[in-house]
Amino acid sequence: MERNSNQSESSSSANSSVELKTLLLENTSNNYILPELEQDGFITPDRIVEELINKDLTKIENLFALKLLFKNPLNQFSPGILRNSLVTLADPTPFDNYDKLSVSRLELHIRTWVAVLEKICVTPMRLSKELRGEVYNSLAKFAEIHKKTTQVMHEGIDKNYKSGFNQFNQLQDNKDEGIINKRNYNIDFLLIHLRDTIHSLRDDETWFQEIIRRTKELLKAVLNITPGVLSTVTPGVALPNDNSTILSMLTQLRKGLKFKYPVASYYVDWRIMLIIQHNLSNWSGGTENIISKKFQEMILMEYFWSYLEKEWIDVDNKSILDSQSKFDEVSNKLVKVLRNTGSFINDLAGNEPLVLPHTLWFGILDLAQNLIQNSIRVSTHGLCYYLAIESLNRAPSSFIQFKAIEILFHLNNINNKMFSIIEIDFNQYIQKFNESNSTTDSSEKFQNLLTFVNKKCTEDFNLLNYNIEKGKGKGKEKTSSIQYTNLTKKISKLGEILEMIANEMTCPIDHEPTDQLCVLKCQHILSFNNLKKLKQKNCPKCRENIEDNDIRYLPQNVIYKHLYSQFFEAGHIYLQLKWKIQQITNMIMIQHPTYLNAIKGLKEKNYKNAEHWCKEFLKTYPESYSMKCILAYTYTCLNNYEQAHLYLNEAIKLKEKKPTAWYIRGKIQLKQGIYNDAVKDLTTSIYYNANINNLYTILGISYYNNNNDEYALKTFNIMLKNDPNNYLCLKYCAYIYEKQGKFSDTLKKLKNLLSINEKDSLILCYHGEILSKMKKYDSAIPYFTKANNIDPANVHNFTKRAIIYYILQEYDKALLDFNNIIQLDTSNILAYYCKD
Repeated sequence: MERNSNQSESSSSANSSVELKTLLLENTSNNYILPELEQDGFITPDRIVEELINKDLTKIENLFALKLLFKNPLNQFSPGILRNSLVTLADPTPFDNYDKLSVSRLELHIRTWVAVLEKICVTPMRLSKELRGEVYNSLAKFAEIHKKTTQVMHEGIDKNYKSGFNQFNQLQDNKDEGIINKRNYNIDFLLIHLRDTIHSLRDDETWFQEIIRRTKELLKAVLNITPGVLSTVTPGVALPNDNSTILSMLTQLRKGLKFKYPVASYYVDWRIMLIIQHNLSNWSGGTENIISKKFQEMILMEYFWSYLEKEWIDVDNKSILDSQSKFDEVSNKLVKVLRNTGSFINDLAGNEPLVLPHTLWFGILDLAQNLIQNSIRVSTHGLCYYLAIESLNRAPSSFIQFKAIEILFHLNNINNKMFSIIEIDFNQYIQKFNESNSTTDSSEKFQNLLTFVNKKCTEDFNLLNYNIEKGKGKGKEKTSSIQYTNLTKKISKLGEILEMIANEMTCPIDHEPTDQLCVLKCQHILSFNNLKKLKQKNCPKCRENIEDNDIRYLPQNVIYKHLYSQFFEAGHIYLQLKWKIQQITNMIMIQHPTYLNAIKGLKEKNYKNAEHWCKEFLKTYPESYSMKCILAYTYTCLNNYEQAHLYLNEAIKLKEKKPTAWYIRGKIQLKQGIYNDAVKDLTTSIYYNANINNLYTILGISYYNNNNDEYALKTFNIMLKNDPNNYLCLKYCAYIYEKQGKFSDTLKKLKNLLSINEKDSLILCYHGEILSKMKKYDSAIPYFTKANNIDPANVHNFTKRAIIYYILQEYDKALLDFNNIIQLDTSNILAYYCKD
C-alpha cells in the first residue's frame, strides 16, 4: 500500500491552533512528543499527524502521541491525513521482531488504528472499495502477528525451554491453560472491531453522517436538550415525553441502522453506543458545549449499565464451565478465520461474520476503562468499580474475566487507597470457585489469569509512567501492587465509594438517591418528582429561576435498580425516613420548657439567663446538636469565644455534615479577624447545603478582609443575583471596584445603592469622591452638596467639596466651606492651612 496520497487535502479551518493548544494543555502530562512538535513549528493536528506517521512507529512514545491526537474529540483532520494514517497503521512491517514490549506495542498500535478508523467514520469522506479491501486484508497479517507474539511470550524471549506449542490456543498433551492465560484479549476484540467497521463502510454514500444526525436528535429528545421536547402536564411542570426514553430510543435506532454488507450481531448495538459517546463528547467538550463533563459521564454510565444489564440477563443460570467450553471452541475457530481472511469482496458476500461470545459486553467494559482513564470524578470511578465487580461475578468465560480484572487493576492504579479492596474481591471470587461444584482446575485457571493480567497492567503502567516522565528527564519503573486490607476495612471502603455515588444521585429535598434526576441550568439537581411539586419555579438551593428548556433530564434507572440494595443497606434510602423521625424528635425537644426558656433569654438579650437554660437542656439531651449551636451563639454574644468554639467543635464532631455549626464558627472567626479560617468554615457550611440568608454576604466579607478580592466579588455577585438590593454586598462591590481602579463599575454600584436610599449621605459623598478621582469635578460637586444638606454637621462632606472648589479655582466658595469646617471643628489643621 502507498504511504502517501496524491490527493492529500490541507487542514480544514476547524483545525485551529487554539484547539491544538487545548489538546496540548490537557495531555502534556501524558506525552512529551506533542509539545516538542509544537515547538518545532507543527501547530495544527494535520501537520503533527503528518510528522508522526513518518516517524518510527515502533517507538511507544510516537504511537502514544498519535493515539492522543485521534482520540481527542476536539480535533478534526483532513480526509487525506486520515487516509494516509489508516494506510500507515495497516502496514504490519514494524512487527518483524519480538521483545518483552511486543504485546503492549501491538495493542497500542491497533488501538491507534481503531481511533483513526473512528475519525473516518464521523468525517464526511468515503473510502474506495479497493482501499478498504487492502486494509481489510491486512487484518489476517495482524491476526498472525498476534498469534505469533502470544506464542513467543509463552515460550519466553530467551527461549530457555520449548513449550511444544502446536496451535494458537492449544498445546501438545492438552496443556492449553498456559497459552489461554497469557492471551491479551484486548487485541482479539480490537481486530474484530476493525473487521466489522470496515465491513460497515460504504463507498457509495456517507451513511454514518445520517446515523449520527438521527442519534443526535433522539438523544436530545431523551435529555431535553431540544426545546419543546418536554410536554407540560401541569402549570410550570414539564414531563419527559413518553417516547423519549432510553429503551425506545435504542429500539428506533436499531430499526434505522441497516448495513449494506453482513456484520456480526453485536455490532449494531456497539455502533449505536459509539455514536452516542461521540455526540456526548462533542456536546461537553466541543464547540456546542451544551452539557457539563459531569452530566456526560453520568449519562454514559447509565448507557453502559443499560447495555450490560441485557448481557447479564442472557448469562443468568448458565454454568461458567459450559460457557467457557463454548467460548474456547468459538475462539479457536475465530483465530483461524482471522488468520485465513479471504479477499474483501468474497467475505462481504458471505454470511454473518464469526464473533467471540459476549463481544458487546467486552466492548462496553473497554469503554468504561477508557472513561476511568479520562475522568477525575470519584463517583465515576466508583460506578465503574461496581460495573467491573458485577461483570466479574457474572462472567461466563475468561474473556470477560480478563476485562473485569483489568478495569479493577486500573482503578487500583488511579486510587490505591480507595480501591485497595480489590484484593479481597479477588480472594472472595476464588473462594466462590472453591465452595461451588467447580473443579479445582477452574480456580487455578482464574488465579493464573489474575497473575497474567496483573503483570500486563504493570507493564502498561510502566509504559505510561515512562512516557510521562521521559520528557522530565525521569524514567522510573512503577510496580502495580495492591494494598492488603481486611474485611472490616473493605466494608469501610465500600461505604466511601457508595457514598460518593449516592451523593451524585441524591435530591437535596428528599435527601436520598433517586432514579430520575433533573439537572438545572445552575447545575443543581432535583428528583423529577420534586421538580413537579415545586410551587415556585426557583432552584431550592440557589433560588435561580427555572426555565423548562434549561432543564436536562438525567435518567439513572438501571444504576439505581442495581445499587438499590447497597443504598438500602448503607442507609442512604432510609435517610428521608430518618430525617422525618428527627423532625418529630426536634418538635418534641423545642416544646421542652428549658428550651423555651433558653430562646426567651436570647430574645430578651438576657444572655446569662440563656446560658443557664441551655446547659440545663443539655443535661436532658446531651447529644442535641441544635442546643450546642444555640449555646455557642450565646457565648458569642457574651464575647466568650473560647467557650463558643468548644461547643461548636462538639457539635461538628456530633454531626459533621450539618452546616449550622460551621456557619456560626465561621462568623466567630470573622469577628476574631481569623479570615482564612472563616473562609474555610463558611465554604464548608455551603458545601453541606446551608440555607442561611446572609451566608454569602459574610463569606464575601471574609474574602475581602483576607485580600482575596476576586473571590469576594464572585461571592457578593452570587448573593446579588438572588437579592439585587443587598446593601452591604453592593457597598463591598463598590469598594473592590475602586481598589481595582474600575471607577465606572464603582459608580454603577453606588447608583444602585442610591436607588435604594437616595438620602444616604455617606454614599452621596462616596459617589462624589469617585467622580473626583475620575477628574469629573463639576459632576462631583452636586453629590457633596446633597450629602451636606442631609448631614450638615459632617466635616468630611465640607472638606471634600472645599477641595474640589479649590481645584476649580472657585476660591470664594472654597473659603466659605473651610470657614464652615472651622466652626464645626476648631482643631481642623487642614482647614486652617488651606484657608491661609
